[in-house]
Amino acid sequence: MARVDRSYIGKGPVYIKVKGEDGGLFPIGNCSNLDVSFDEESKSLKDYTSPGGGNANILTAISAFSGNLVMHDYSAENLALALRGDVAAVAAGAVTGEAHGTNGTDGEFIPFDFIRDSTAGLTIVLTNDSALAEGTDYSVENNGILVIGSGSIDATGIKVSYTKDVSEVMQALTSAGKEYEIVFNGLNEAQSGKFVSIRLHRVKFSPAQGLAFIGDDFGEMSTDFEVLSDNSIVGAGISKFMKVSQGL
Repeated sequence: MARVDRSYIGKGPVYIKVKGEDGGLFPIGNCSNLDVSFDEESKSLKDYTSPGGGNANILTAISAFSGNLVMHDYSAENLALALRGDVAAVAAGAVTGEAHGTNGTDGEFIPFDFIRDSTAGLTIVLTNDSALAEGTDYSVENNGILVIGSGSIDATGIKVSYTKDVSEVMQALTSAGKEYEIVFNGLNEAQSGKFVSIRLHRVKFSPAQGLAFIGDDFGEMSTDFEVLSDNSIVGAGISKFMKVSQGL
């Protein structure tokens, strides 16, 4: 029988959903890695009848089915996945009189509570409504201000009014690790783009070990996961862990 080339280079989107919840699968975004690996336990029986050693028998079993997913989209949903967080959407709108305590010291940074719309106006006054001037009392720095020590800002605090932009918020380490279902809807570039479908039925992620927020390279989130047995799947010859389908 002639040898059939089955070499593989996989590309394509990864989709995910919370296991057991209503709703469909949604894309994670750009992922550069999805791999799985296995740990094995073994017990061996030495051959005591022979002086040359060796084993008379061996029993092996899979002790762990794990994997790794590398994501490049820093969406709130992906950050929540990597950091066991919760996500909230923030609508655009006016923010009036947002209060902040200050020390009034030169160079003190005061961050705003929401992501501001940089194209809209910004008003800052003292707590007693006394006016403050940009360049004299403070300087605007991205999503906050820096106090100018020679100005009028002091320990009485300030009030800020601005327009908040559409944004999303992720609160880290606020939820227990959820279980997910993962589907890779890909193709094999080494086989003229033949379709590849991989389904991991029940997955639990570990928190990300590292997450770069400053750097010269594109950021990535590398998350390890464990593939668990899905007891809702029944039938002879049907895996409770993973299904791989490939076009021929």
